[in-house]
Amino acid sequence: MNVLKILGWISLSGVLIGGTVAGAIWLHRRRKQNATPGPKPSNPPRDTDGTPPPRKPSDTTPDEPKRNAPDFDYVDGQSLHPDLVADMNRIFGDIWPPDDAAIDKLEYGDVVVCAVESKPTEDFDIPQQEIINASVLSVEKTEVRARVISPVAHTQHHGNEAGHGIYVGALIEVPRSKILGIARRTPPEKPTGYGSKGDAAATLRPSDHTKQVYKVHPGTPYDLELPYRTEDLHWYPNRDDVKFEQVGEKGLLQQILFTEASVRGTYSVSVLDHDEKAGKVFVARWDFELAE
Repeated sequence: MNVLKILGWISLSGVLIGGTVAGAIWLHRRRKQNATPGPKPSNPPRDTDGTPPPRKPSDTTPDEPKRNAPDFDYVDGQSLHPDLVADMNRIFGDIWPPDDAAIDKLEYGDVVVCAVESKPTEDFDIPQQEIINASVLSVEKTEVRARVISPVAHTQHHGNEAGHGIYVGALIEVPRSKILGIARRTPPEKPTGYGSKGDAAATLRPSDHTKQVYKVHPGTPYDLELPYRTEDLHWYPNRDDVKFEQVGEKGLLQQILFTEASVRGTYSVSVLDHDEKAGKVFVARWDFELAE
């Protein structure tokens, strides 16, 4: 068996299938205080020794899991819906799933293909299966760490169909036994400019207008929507330990990407127009939370 399916960038787009299938439905501590002299408050009531009464259970119990939160299980080839099996056969022929030898040969930037099935909840009771594609970060003994790439269709709940909660840019750890296919991205030439790193995960308006802090992920392109563009725009980051790559521009969109080497945490970047007469003129600012 060919240990690594070598696919071109164009043919790899066939792997990025967003097929979904509706599957089967299944389903204080007591705080002690020393009595201190002084006026006795009328509220809250106290015991005779001066200590406050025990807290109510609701004050000390951990938070309940979020109701109807999206969740998922990985799906192996044996449990994959026939429609998705047909898609995998069309793309990979008879060389899926890969064996351990093929997985060991994966390199940074290669693509792993897996499938997930959303878990039904109280209000969203129809599970969905979807093919997920992810770019390899590292190969471990029992799993492959990778970052999800587009497209992803069923992140959130919809109608009475359960969403799986996996979004573009998410860091996932796929068990080796759940990897359905692998591919090597080998474009004929290295693309540059807008769109060269893939489709933008989101278009972000300036934070000074929206008052939002945008949660972003390394290795994932995003579009920043400029209010206007001049010939002399300059970008001013507030930290040097974040690698901020300007991928390309298209109209008022500036596509960016944060590298995996960037230090996680809060980050801001401002754009100023260097005007000959007015000097440095503020244009826009974006605030980010750089996460895994």
